[in-house]
Amino acid sequence: MTYYLTLFDGKKKSFEDVKHVFNSLYHEDCIITDGDGNTRTREEMKQTHAKKLAMASKCTLLLFRVITFDTIEIKYRIVNDEEDKVVYQLLTTNGDNRVVKARVMVEESLEKDVIVCEKLLGSKFPSSSPKNKRESSAEGDGEKQQNEEEEGETAKRRKLGD
Repeated sequence: MTYYLTLFDGKKKSFEDVKHVFNSLYHEDCIITDGDGNTRTREEMKQTHAKKLAMASKCTLLLFRVITFDTIEIKYRIVNDEEDKVVYQLLTTNGDNRVVKARVMVEESLEKDVIVCEKLLGSKFPSSSPKNKRESSAEGDGEKQQNEEEEGETAKRRKLGD
């Protein structure tokens, strides 16, 4: 599988150039299911891959993990002039190590991950609305006063110790 992904190297190719690898990788009766539960055939997948190769798509492997003797988990990024997506696949193989089932889930774009990270980070910091600025400055004044009191206590202890 990793070799097949390296064939998507950003250079335009005909499917005929990689057909032998595709045929040795995917079983003739392979069933592909997407994230919505729609089923596709091997021939439909072949057409999709031919289109991606013709668009000079580039694949970057992000994850490759053998889960069990017949199940492989992969995640890769595919980039071309029309798309920039992350694809997650859970592949089931037969005794000949050919894919017989593929569960394919596509993230809409990498920007989605950025948005999630911003939301997570943003939840830890006060927002920049004027109301919150006043509240945070009032809290800051309270913290400042508390720090000054603690410093005063420390100074008193030092004097007593002298």
